[in-house]
Amino acid sequence: MEQTLERRTERMNDILFGVMLAIVGVLVVFAVIAQPDLSLFTGFWAIQMGEAGLITDPICTGGAGAALLNAAVLLLMSALLVRWMKLPFTGATYACLFMMAGFALLGKNLINSTPILLGGWLYARYKREPFSKYLYLTLFGTCLSPLVSFLMLHAKPGFRLLSMLLCGAAVGFLLPPVSAYTVRIHQGYNLYNVGFSAGFVGLGAASILKGFGADFYTEGSWSKNSHLLLCVLVAVLLLGLLAAGIWLGCRSFQAYRHIWHHSGRAVADFIVLDGPGATFVNMSLTGAIGFVYLLILRVPLNGPLVCCILAMTGFAAFGKHPKNVVPVMVGAILSSVLMGHVPLTAQGTLLATLLCTGLAPIAGQFGWAWGAAAGFIHMAIVQHTSILHGGMNLYNNGFAAGLTCILVIPIIEALKSEPKE
Repeated sequence: MEQTLERRTERMNDILFGVMLAIVGVLVVFAVIAQPDLSLFTGFWAIQMGEAGLITDPICTGGAGAALLNAAVLLLMSALLVRWMKLPFTGATYACLFMMAGFALLGKNLINSTPILLGGWLYARYKREPFSKYLYLTLFGTCLSPLVSFLMLHAKPGFRLLSMLLCGAAVGFLLPPVSAYTVRIHQGYNLYNVGFSAGFVGLGAASILKGFGADFYTEGSWSKNSHLLLCVLVAVLLLGLLAAGIWLGCRSFQAYRHIWHHSGRAVADFIVLDGPGATFVNMSLTGAIGFVYLLILRVPLNGPLVCCILAMTGFAAFGKHPKNVVPVMVGAILSSVLMGHVPLTAQGTLLATLLCTGLAPIAGQFGWAWGAAAGFIHMAIVQHTSILHGGMNLYNNGFAAGLTCILVIPIIEALKSEPKE
């Protein structure tokens, strides 16, 4: 009996790994469709060697195909690391891997992520523990990869390689202890915990570099010419997840609805709690909310916006579902409308409206009104957080979400007793 259960677990793990490889394949196919010539590889190299701070669209740097190839490479590398270390594919895995693929469309690449992975490995060696224990945290920690790219481009020529390695390794080394502390501050209500901790690490690093005369001004970029291709890509990914969920047994609302009973407060691993079938359906539906919202606004899709959709989709395996993300988004939209000077279609506003859903557990735990209040405050706070770390933290909304929790959670707990999940 035990051997049978073990075989089933291994088989399911193989299936979950296979789904991830299929996503890599889809990204590669669309990359080739977008740039079916050598510009695919020259563009890919340009992305590796280019700017990466907020908000940088790699489609502007190397082309849509090169940006998608960058996403495929980072996703494949991350999935193979998980497989090599014999970690099970869970909701945390999918959240992490989707963030790697997504933020490869907003600043991450192979060159600027590798030194941070080295730092995480060094921390594991220092603690005399297996690197597998810190793998997900270190992969999330590549959100500070723009620091590496900044030094690669702006450090003195003789010190560029050394400064890149030292800074990236230091970031990877420091993030695990800082992240272990910050999760206690927001108590699991911010799904983007590493974004919160990275905000403080990035603040420290940027402040030190500014003290040596560094200027973190980033021109930014925002493409508008790949809308149709990216729409088809997102539709294929979401429909593919829906089909995979149905194939794995989630063939009715009854089989799916139990996910909505979870608040989403970390740790809420839906693959472990409700199975991969219901989780894939939830990922498809949650990602579709962000996709449909952008279509309603008639905003052309680009790298950063697809990144946000993938982030919503990935964390729908680890805390998000339609019932707890919609109230937070509504609060953020209301905040933007009432503030006036923050248009709904502005670049930062679009990203914040989709990524504020890292606060979804507040709506799941305390109700839609508090969720909307959290989204409202998040939208106000996030307008002013990027300057603190010089745009070097790609998970800026995770940083703002943590600060929102510091303000909102004590007020909620003072005014309303916490219900049992």
